[in-house]
Amino acid sequence: MSGIKQVVQSVNSLPVLGKWVNRVATHYYCTTTSARPRPFSLWSHHPKPEPREAWGEVGEYTTWPMLIDKQFSARHLPPAERTYVEGLPEDTGFDPQTQRWGEVTELFRRQGPMQTDRSSLLFMFFAQWFTDSVLRIDSFDRRKNTSNHNIDLCQIYGLKETTTRLLRTGTGGLLRSQQIHGEEFPDYLGELDQQGQWQVKPHYRRLPYASAEKLDLIFGSWPQERRHKLYATGLERGNSSIGYVAVSTLFLREHNRICRALQSQYTGPQWDDERLFQTARMINIVILMKLVVEEYINHIAGYPIFKFDPGFAECTPWYRDPWISMEFDLLYRWHGLVPTTIKVRGEDVDHTDFRVNNQVLEDLGLGELMTLASTQAAGKIGLGNVPDFLLGAEHATLRMGREFRLQPFNAYRRAFRHPLFGIKPLKSFAELTDDVDLQRRLRDLYQHIDNVEFVVGLFAEKPGKQGALFGDLLNAMVAYDAFTQIYTNPLLAKSVYNEQTFTRYGLDLIEQTRSVQDLLARNRVAGQAGFSV
Repeated sequence: MSGIKQVVQSVNSLPVLGKWVNRVATHYYCTTTSARPRPFSLWSHHPKPEPREAWGEVGEYTTWPMLIDKQFSARHLPPAERTYVEGLPEDTGFDPQTQRWGEVTELFRRQGPMQTDRSSLLFMFFAQWFTDSVLRIDSFDRRKNTSNHNIDLCQIYGLKETTTRLLRTGTGGLLRSQQIHGEEFPDYLGELDQQGQWQVKPHYRRLPYASAEKLDLIFGSWPQERRHKLYATGLERGNSSIGYVAVSTLFLREHNRICRALQSQYTGPQWDDERLFQTARMINIVILMKLVVEEYINHIAGYPIFKFDPGFAECTPWYRDPWISMEFDLLYRWHGLVPTTIKVRGEDVDHTDFRVNNQVLEDLGLGELMTLASTQAAGKIGLGNVPDFLLGAEHATLRMGREFRLQPFNAYRRAFRHPLFGIKPLKSFAELTDDVDLQRRLRDLYQHIDNVEFVVGLFAEKPGKQGALFGDLLNAMVAYDAFTQIYTNPLLAKSVYNEQTFTRYGLDLIEQTRSVQDLLARNRVAGQAGFSV
């Protein structure tokens, strides 16, 4: 693998050849399956059962609303036959007596110490943070999503402009923030009233998640004293882990830093608060997309083959409006990455203490937290490596695939069968995994490889090549959806991606930014250490 990396790095060092290789590789993944629009989404003329049931019927045939109503998640394949779904092995809920889930969910349970791969905790935190902005299932009707279907940094800006306005200062284009121990952090969501009780600040009460009922739903099971440290964020899960908050804090600092830089370089009445904010936001979003391509996707690929190149997508057949698919949401349940403890200043910190606990981030500071996250291993993505406290999420994932009648794993291998290289359907459990015990368990549950359900097959499949994080199908589906979502973003359109929109300063900044390390280097407190991803 080191030899391949050296060849790729050598090729990429040659501007013309490197650009050609990047475009060929990107185009390959974007044509592994048919282009959008999908003939089926999760839209249905059947209403959702009321009042509490979140699982509604899905449509059996293509309709006009399926093709245009983006409140509903897209889907790559039409629903499977009911007889297939009804024949899947039973997967019961949690049994408090045995402390076990159904047999299919139990395939995911971590056995012994966490298996590790080449991913760091920083990759895990970034993956959670990044996907939370676009993979947004509506809990009241799980056929729907609340996504804007675009990478938009809604983690710090919110999903709607009404939310964005609440998070802005109204001067200099800045987002609201505060100084703690000499560092910039998001503003606190709440404050103590005259009776010493925590309450949401009046300014933030119109945030979509700020009602007492919603806050209790999100944070009710966590120690009440942690509410004092909750930040005002763009999304309801913005305080979910110290890593999530760290990445949001980094991009918040970058937004405010860009605003100040723009204000120092461009003068005149036209550069008011609104223009400073909007320009900084667009620059910040494109920086994120570039980092996703050049660090995040390259990490998944295993070598630095991909470069950020917004100049060619509009000429391709896959240049279609972004629309998040249900399969993309389900395949991104990478719970195997999550450890039960992390090491903080030489001590093991339990998962309950690095979730919903911003005090840890404030005590460490942004630089130290990102350094420790980049130097500790995350878990391996796959079956048999999910911590107990996330098995309920796996059970919900399996149920969602069944309720919405996803076709089996091999059907998706057929759908992503590229005409040049292809991902062929598997013929046996031995082709799926080298683990003999897992082969036996899967055979007992499914009898035939063609019966293996989508999610189980994805995470059972052995890595496609040396150094790969996961199997060929998962790799292809991640790449397809990632690239076709990024390069069809309106900010990268030829008529938009120019100096008039972004300024010369903004375009130069995007060009100069090649890593999360670069982002931290210009936003950390003097004297803080750097890190390597």
